[in-house]
Amino acid sequence: MKIKLSKTTILNILFVLLCCSLIHQFIKQLFFIYGYNSYGISEYLTNYQGGFVRRGLLGEILFFFANRFSFDVEWAIKIICAIFFIVVVAFFVKSFLKKGYSLYLLPLCFFFGGMITGNYFNFWIRKDFVMLTFFIAILLIFNRQNIILWIKAVFINVLAIFIILNHESFAFFSLPVLFFLFFNSFENKKLVSSFSLAALCLLPSILTFLLVCITHGNQATAQAIWDSWQILSFGKTSDVPLGCSIGAIGWNTFDTVKLLSSINFITIDNRIISIFVWIVTFPVIYYIVTNTLFVFRKTPDNFTEKHKTVLSTIILFQFICLLPLFLFLSCDYGRVIFYLIASSFAVFLIFPADILAKNIPLVILQKVEKFNNAFPKANKTIIAILMLVTGFSPVFFNIEFAYKSTMLYQVLNFI
Repeated sequence: MKIKLSKTTILNILFVLLCCSLIHQFIKQLFFIYGYNSYGISEYLTNYQGGFVRRGLLGEILFFFANRFSFDVEWAIKIICAIFFIVVVAFFVKSFLKKGYSLYLLPLCFFFGGMITGNYFNFWIRKDFVMLTFFIAILLIFNRQNIILWIKAVFINVLAIFIILNHESFAFFSLPVLFFLFFNSFENKKLVSSFSLAALCLLPSILTFLLVCITHGNQATAQAIWDSWQILSFGKTSDVPLGCSIGAIGWNTFDTVKLLSSINFITIDNRIISIFVWIVTFPVIYYIVTNTLFVFRKTPDNFTEKHKTVLSTIILFQFICLLPLFLFLSCDYGRVIFYLIASSFAVFLIFPADILAKNIPLVILQKVEKFNNAFPKANKTIIAILMLVTGFSPVFFNIEFAYKSTMLYQVLNFI
């Protein structure tokens, strides 16, 4: 007897296998010993023992407790990361199911998959999910109708400042969209007044961001931070290891921008220049993200062309806001793309599409719709194939890293 499987059934099987693969890798990485000089673990060790410096607040809190209680610092960091990772995943799964959206997007390389795949870049052991948790909490506060706007501003600034003091990247995907939301809250006022009041609402967070940009630290600061932990937990002091996140505190800004720009644009692997790969990769990811919910919708009203246009507008807006990271402030593309996709979907899921559409200028929505129409018309087969084979190198361009991040490789490797 022949068993005929539909395309949807095959995709469901692949989806389950991919999820099983990611869960398996996540558990394996949780119990792996990375060491304090690994990039992910050491990111949490940055503290204020060498003076006030960017990214130091959580590390100072951790240092305070480690100095008074006996516990495994690495395990504490992994547990913190795992908790925030699970919280963010739970939010998106719950929100997708509540809206009736397909879950196919969530485990792919540009959403959660890229944060787990690969033995070298376990991006869930970073501050990214702490940032996303606070971003979601901020949006939920803003969306509460029973709280006075100025009270919202106080709570939002407290949460935003806490995270900006832990990682300045938060400002790039949060402050612009928050400014947009505050600006539209004063729509009954004149343009200049709305702009000024929105800026005033976010002034504490903006000033904090400028402060951490100025206090970026130096080699002496990095060494003092490293020595503080060695005296406490590691024993004999030594120089800051090269592969340690603490060492990044001492990097010269100009040299860093020059190095990362070179990595992002002219890295060559197998005779392929990285800039050309990104020119292809970004449109493909955008095409998948903006069309998957549409082609796999349960009913015509579940995800309409209007929803697609609104989601596309948010993604393009967030992409523009994250351009400094994409271009010359980071080469961790796996993380920055995750910021882009996760923050865009958080906004789209929390605020009703009709309200967002109302606040976005009509001319922009029309331009975005026209931009989307320039892409080939999507269907389930095209999107399914692209989901299977789309991957990207999580950091500096590398063909091996790229194909190992694809759904097809992950499923076959798991089997």
